[in-house]
Amino acid sequence: MANEARQAASKAARGAESAAKGTARTVQGNPAYRALVKVGIAAYGLVHLLIGWLALRLAFGERDAEASNTGALKELAGTPGGAVLLWAIGIGLLALVVWQGIAALVGYQEFDGFKRVRKRLGALGRTVVYGALGASAIGVALGDRSGGDTEQSVTAELMSMPFGPWLVAAVGIGVIVFGVVRIVKGVRGKFNEEIETELTGAPRWFAAAGWVAKGVALSLVGSLFIVAAFARDPDEAGGMDAALTALLEHPGGVVALVALGIGIGCFAGWCWYLLRHAKHA
Repeated sequence: MANEARQAASKAARGAESAAKGTARTVQGNPAYRALVKVGIAAYGLVHLLIGWLALRLAFGERDAEASNTGALKELAGTPGGAVLLWAIGIGLLALVVWQGIAALVGYQEFDGFKRVRKRLGALGRTVVYGALGASAIGVALGDRSGGDTEQSVTAELMSMPFGPWLVAAVGIGVIVFGVVRIVKGVRGKFNEEIETELTGAPRWFAAAGWVAKGVALSLVGSLFIVAAFARDPDEAGGMDAALTALLEHPGGVVALVALGIGIGCFAGWCWYLLRHAKHA
């Protein structure tokens, strides 16, 4: 009896997975969906290009340049037709939530075991990133110019909980690990697993520079959370703009910030390469 129940459960699970794959294929075959995904990928690249540009401006003395996702969106809001562009970016990024959501559910069939699970968890994480950025873009399009103190707000909330500093430190360690994974992925060229072809030569080095720069920037953000945890001061936390600004306080900080700005610009190029070569589940 127990064996029959297990067989029935296994059959139901296979049926559910098959239905999910069928739904995913239907969605992915929709031309409107594919167009929106391309808009989202292009938008994600544009945001990183602007972050790189703002980092360079910061390095060369423009201290009010906010080198972050929010800063990039605000920069776009100040351009002619910025509101329309922000709406397009927001909708496109929300399409990326669907894209990566499908990958998290049924993607990476070419991998087995833990590697497939790890890849799907990474896709799940990207749904959160794309969703948050898409919501921010729509918020800025609607006139919301706040958002510069999000990290401090989150840190303050965590600090008010039992074991608050430990929770903040855990967040910081998690962000650092997230960044280090990107650095390793860039150095080892593992980003090729995300595309249908394989980058070689100079394009591969440009993509690697982008992944490493993105990872370093995220690791710096994570370090600010850890500093806030030890200081028990939410104001010590900060986003990418605060992390990059903090570089200027160290010897060689300008050079490091210029390198990161260029590297983040390279990550934008990687995003645009995905327009034609991204894998789908």
